[in-house]
Formats: sequence, C-alpha cells, structure tokens
Amino acid sequence: MHTVRFAGWVPTEKERLEVVEPQVATLISHVGQLAAQLERMTARLTVLERRLSGAGDGEPADLDAVAGDIAPLVEALRVAWDAEQELLADPMRVELRQLVLEFEGLKARRDEARSKLDGGRVPRFERDALSHEVRQMEWLINANEASAQRAAERLVADEDATGEQWRTEAVLAGEKAREEIRDAAARRISAALSQYARMPVWFRVGLGEITAPDPSFWLDAAVAVLAYRLEYGVTDAVSPLGAPPSATSGNEAWVRRANVYADITDRLATLAATFHLQ
Repeated sequence: MHTVRFAGWVPTEKERLEVVEPQVATLISHVGQLAAQLERMTARLTVLERRLSGAGDGEPADLDAVAGDIAPLVEALRVAWDAEQELLADPMRVELRQLVLEFEGLKARRDEARSKLDGGRVPRFERDALSHEVRQMEWLINANEASAQRAAERLVADEDATGEQWRTEAVLAGEKAREEIRDAAARRISAALSQYARMPVWFRVGLGEITAPDPSFWLDAAVAVLAYRLEYGVTDAVSPLGAPPSATSGNEAWVRRANVYADITDRLATLAATFHLQ
C-alpha cells in the first residue's frame, strides 16, 4: 500500500531517518570492507619489507663463514660440545637422583616390613597388612628396577666424566669462546650493514626491518642468531636457526642448545609482533 502525498507535503523526521539509515548502513559496511582490505595489504607490505630489509646493493655478506678470528672460537666450541655430551644437565641430574632415591626407599620399606614379619609376635591383622605391603613393595621394585639401574649407571658415568680434567678445561674454554663469538658476530654484522652488503635470505627472513627509533633489541637478536649459527654449524639458507634441537637426552650440550634456541625464537617472535604493530 503506497502512502498518498499531497503537494507541499513535508516528510517527518521519522520518514527522513527511514530513508537515510539504509544508506548509512551500506556506507558502514563498505568502510569495514575497506578497512579489512587495508589491514591485509599492510600485512603483506610488512612481509615484503622484512624480506627486502638489509638487501643492500653491495657484495653478498657471508655471515656464516668460519674464517679469521672466528675459526679458533668455533673450534673451541666444537670441543666443548664434545665434552658436554657426556655431562648431565643439572635438572636431569636432579631427576635421576630422585628416581634412585625413590627406588632405594621402596627397598627400605620392603626390608622394614619383612623385618617385622620375621621378628615374630605380630598380631594376625597386622601380619596380614605387612604381608600385603611387602607384596606391593616387591611389585613396585620389580617394575622400577630397570629404570633405577639405568639412572644409577648414568649418574656414575656423569660423575666419572665430570672428574676428567680435559672435559673441565674444554667446558671452561667453551664458555669463554661463547662470549667472544658474540662479540665477533656483532662486529661482522656491523661491518656488513655499514658496507650496505646484501644480507643472506635467512637474515632477512628472521630479522626483518631494523626497528626504529631504538634498534638495540633488533641488533641483539641478530647477533644472537648469528652466534647460534656459528656455534652449532647451522647452514640452512632460509631458516635462521635450522631444525629445532631436542633436549630429551638430558645431556648438558643438548639442553643448553635447546634453551638458547627457545630464547632466540622468543626474540624473533617479539620482533615479528613489533613489525605487525608498526
């Protein structure tokens, strides 16, 4: 049914709003779509900036080269890695000791219950309870004996390895080399940037654009990544840190590497979040 309007008719406020509101809703929808497209485009440009950042127009920067003052440092770290292969990380050492103590505790409880049974003059109800406890302890001892034995053997091997002088010296030399290789990595990155060298793909993918106005966090992350690659011989052309290491062995060498890997990964994630916000 159509409303009949006469000459000189003036629409009411409600009627005017009924006409305008659909138009406003359409405009709001269009603005929302444009905002979403702009956000997607910004994200794509951010990725492009990260990939192109540090490309430079000079010679390619061979940041991974093991030469010059870095060569002896890398060699010291290789020896330290070999030395730490037979050493347990502190958390694993604590875990194995706890396992052995618990196993010895089971045997002590079993022996105590047996001693009471063999002592005679034990009331029947208490004898039944003690017999049940002995059987339970025997079952637990049999179930845990193999793992407790392995733990004890690993602790003995760890103690023997810890007492070897060459390992102690290698680990100390490795700690010193680890500090020095960070300084060497910082000098190498600084030189490449000052020469406008073309940075490797892994560098551009992992580090992206230099943060502004304070680039210190970016530079520290870049140094950490390069030092990691040099220490552990990572040569992946695209991935900054290569394959994730596993700390399941509990050896000091692998636990250290896994912890450093996790720390650097967190730094790169923070950088990525910073790029997204800028």
